Amino acid sequence: METVPARELARVAVAAAGLDRVRPFGSGSGAVRRTVEHLGYVQIDTISVVTRAHAHVLATRSPDFRERTLDRLLARRELFEYWAHAAAYLPMRDFRFALPRMRHLAAGGRHWANADPRTKREVLARIRAEGPLRARDFAAPAGHRGGWWSWKPAKAALERLFHEGALLVAGRDGFEKRFDLAERVLPPEVDLRVPTVEEQAAQRVEETRRSLGVFRPAQVTWLRRDPALRAAVRDALDAAVEDGRLRRVCPAGSPSATPWYADAARLEAGVRIARRARLLSPFDNLVIHRDRLAELFAFDYQLECYLPAPRRRHGYFTLPLLLGDRFVARADCRADRARGRLEIRNLVLEPDATPDPATLRPAFEELARREGCAAISVGRLGGVDGGQARALRSVLTGGVE
Repeated sequence: METVPARELARVAVAAAGLDRVRPFGSGSGAVRRTVEHLGYVQIDTISVVTRAHAHVLATRSPDFRERTLDRLLARRELFEYWAHAAAYLPMRDFRFALPRMRHLAAGGRHWANADPRTKREVLARIRAEGPLRARDFAAPAGHRGGWWSWKPAKAALERLFHEGALLVAGRDGFEKRFDLAERVLPPEVDLRVPTVEEQAAQRVEETRRSLGVFRPAQVTWLRRDPALRAAVRDALDAAVEDGRLRRVCPAGSPSATPWYADAARLEAGVRIARRARLLSPFDNLVIHRDRLAELFAFDYQLECYLPAPRRRHGYFTLPLLLGDRFVARADCRADRARGRLEIRNLVLEPDATPDPATLRPAFEELARREGCAAISVGRLGGVDGGQARALRSVLTGGVE
């Protein structure tokens, strides 16, 4: 295990995440597909205080991204929706690696989405006869009182059948899913061979090498508890070190003796990062592993929207602000779309971060444009003294609030 400066490993991580250049995957729909293929998944989330997670992640790497591009890629069967560690868009080329989870749940595996067999049969029969249907196309029983955790029976059946692989998402109406039979959604050439545990491990290691660049074994098997898979991943990591794809490393100054693994090619070639400010989604692939973020980037970040308001330190929906290869701030943002204004409710600079305000403004302008906002307002500012705060506020707002 070799010791490598944490800053050097951080640069490898930024490049692996596709954040080292403006258009790392090109332009157009091909860039969106290549982004998802490179990252392995792009998380879908319902929070819309600013751009939803999937659109934010994709637009950060493909500035000309449009939501309708995802609809086209789903229609062309180049992507599919399923479960990574959460709901996600995934490359169709990797469909077979979703099969073990689908088969496990179809055989009765425990899951939060449960439905009685009769309702499942009725839902399948209707979709088979009528084509793609949404949850709203099924009536609730008399007297049913719905809610987030109290779905009507047909909605629960749709979700369970989706997780079992009998149904897939054929498209969306707005943010509402249209479900169809899997055999009518999947392209004829899709690989339906159920992978062995060794194939799953090899795929997990390769995806993690490609998309994270620097990682611990725990990130390869994150939220995957199968002991056989974890053992196979250890073997796959050893094989990747032996064939030169990975190197065992330790960030300089790390208190842990547990090895990290780094993409050997990126580490050997060296990485140059464009000094460009980017506001990232809290669900961005670069920041989703908070412990990795803290050790590689010395950035202690938490998404606080799930906390009661009195316990929030920085705000409801704080976005990490990456400048080149460093996280320099976090910004609690909200798009007031009705008034055409991006609200920066709280902007807190990291200790020892003294960026030129002019280098930060493009990140907020980009987010504002994406939200259809012509103006930017700034509320609280932290981590700066009075003079710096006035300069930062003036630059971010263009001198107008």
